Amino acid sequence: MTGSVTGHYGAAGIVARLLAAVPWSADLGVPLTAAQLYPFDQLHGRELLATQEHAARLNPRAGTHLLDIGSGVGGPARYFATTFGCRVTGIDLTPEFIATSRELSELCGLDDLLTFIEADAKNIPLGDKSVDHTYGFYVGMNLPDKSAALRECARVVKPGGRVIWTEVTQAAGDPHYPLPWARTGEDSYVETSDRLVTRFAHAGFEILSIDDETGAHLELAQQLKNSGRAPSPQQLQFNEVVLGADFAERRKNYIRSLGEGLIVSTLIEARVPV
Repeated sequence: MTGSVTGHYGAAGIVARLLAAVPWSADLGVPLTAAQLYPFDQLHGRELLATQEHAARLNPRAGTHLLDIGSGVGGPARYFATTFGCRVTGIDLTPEFIATSRELSELCGLDDLLTFIEADAKNIPLGDKSVDHTYGFYVGMNLPDKSAALRECARVVKPGGRVIWTEVTQAAGDPHYPLPWARTGEDSYVETSDRLVTRFAHAGFEILSIDDETGAHLELAQQLKNSGRAPSPQQLQFNEVVLGADFAERRKNYIRSLGEGLIVSTLIEARVPV
């Protein structure tokens, strides 16, 4: 599984291509800001909008220590650090993502708040009760052993700490492939929301809320279609570098699968009992 995930997401030269898309260079004499990266580094459904909404749910205080499961190129972690003053530890399986996250965060002057570790969610290299809260944005579809990952989350989060978790779940049937997180069903670990909720409960979490965000995804897609707006060539290039040359097709299949009711976008908020 590790090889298939890293092979799916790994790409060379991510930082250089992203900085060309911003654009920014040290020669400008001004620091890079996290906000300049937001159009490119939020690698999950509804991108920055979703990050903002889900972060507002958590609403952490400055100095809070968060764990980011499947941290990608570090976009949500930089958002939490910049907006709330949080410390964030991000873990991801893809070496290129970890290297990119570290370099970009250093360029933004956030490396004192952010730590990125190459690690598997089923074996989180942190101590018991060592973080205040955790979140995972659209990572579950790449986790073949979600139960183990959720048990690890429950282990490292302090009593009373919360988790914000978004994931594509199965509804009426198999989605259309290729998709942003997998090109075939063999590498996609989509299951029903009921099954996912059961995994949370068995891992020791108390469920606070379960929300279907499908409508928000479809509404945004329709708004973009009606506006006639398209990503800039630079943004298309970056999305292809990070998520694959067939990203546009995969994104289209994702929206089609949502629209046909084959899959739904599920948000779970839970906490570790006190």
